[in-house]
Amino acid sequence: MFSSFKDSLASSAAKSLLAGRIERYGRLIELRIRSREKIIRVEILLAGESEELKIEVERYRVTESGGSHAIVIERIRASRQWVQLLLEDFVVGKPLPIPAVAIMALGGPEAAAPPQPGFPAA
Repeated sequence: MFSSFKDSLASSAAKSLLAGRIERYGRLIELRIRSREKIIRVEILLAGESEELKIEVERYRVTESGGSHAIVIERIRASRQWVQLLLEDFVVGKPLPIPAVAIMALGGPEAAAPPQPGFPAA
């Protein structure tokens, strides 16, 4: 219950922040974050287009290094093939810096797995 309420608030805040950043390219129709499942759904009506672009981040993780945070997209799907290929080539697996206010909305950084006995930490 609390998780869905937090996700709803986080989605609204993220939508407000992202809408201004992409207005040159189109209008953000919808943005939904499901932090527990690590899923983000976005619908955008691109400038000059009549049909919405749908993007679903099917799995992401939040990382932290030296006080800076990033989101790493692990799997993503787009409703247009060329966008899918572009995202796979330039977004998937690459750490994308995120502001501190986004950390809580996305579920926070994932803890590194503890080293296994008998194996040195990587």
